[in-house]
Amino acid sequence: MITVRLRQYRSTLLIAAGLFTSFICDAQINPVNIAKVDSLMKQKAKPLLVLLSTDWCQYCRMQKNQIQKNDDFAAKANVFYYIEFDAESKTNVLFQGRKYVFKPTGKNTGTHELAHALNGPGTLAFPTWILLDRNYQVLFRHGGVLSPDQLKELLAVIGSMTESE
Repeated sequence: MITVRLRQYRSTLLIAAGLFTSFICDAQINPVNIAKVDSLMKQKAKPLLVLLSTDWCQYCRMQKNQIQKNDDFAAKANVFYYIEFDAESKTNVLFQGRKYVFKPTGKNTGTHELAHALNGPGTLAFPTWILLDRNYQVLFRHGGVLSPDQLKELLAVIGSMTESE
């Protein structure tokens, strides 16, 4: 009788541990595809946090890795849409009802029009962070890596934006 109860207890404990583990795994940050932003914004408007990056940029990879491990980012991820956009993507993108395309600058090189539009005037730098409000108005741009403290400050601003609305 005691052996049966211990097995049941152990089974219950294993199930609970599995659920806890799956909860932790679900906390991982999953960026929104830029092509889905307009439809998501129609369903529920939220601030947009965009990371412009490239595949070859080591600092971009480092920043993305830091984001995946950042508990504050995971905790606030439901109050904004997080988008990672490859500035050298060759995919056409419809954003705010306008079509943006890749513009070649040489053989096998070029940048996407949307990266330039989000970056604003000036030279593209990678990574670049852009924060847009619910009306797609740019509130913040930062060319370069955000430190954990800077990221925490940015997340606090995003949190206060959603609390005040």
